[in-house]
Amino acid sequence: MIKKISMWVSGAGAAVLGTIAVAAAHAQTIPAGTLTVPSSTVTDLLASVSNIFTDPGILGLVIIAAAVPLVFYFAKQVIGLLPKSRARVH
Repeated sequence: MIKKISMWVSGAGAAVLGTIAVAAAHAQTIPAGTLTVPSSTVTDLLASVSNIFTDPGILGLVIIAAAVPLVFYFAKQVIGLLPKSRARVH
């Protein structure tokens, strides 16, 4: 399972790097003043993220979303520890 996850992550990383390389190869200069970002953008984004994690309902959903795959993984590991049945079929 870890091997599958590492293969997926490396594939996703290769796709992202490929996209960045293509974008860099075809990049054009953006004229000054075309793209403006307010100076408070980072502060506003961080405030939104901190509000998400201080809200108990959303924090609970994030914890559940992280815990469900772990529970299934550990259940599979525990089931793998149990001996296999050796019943014969006649």
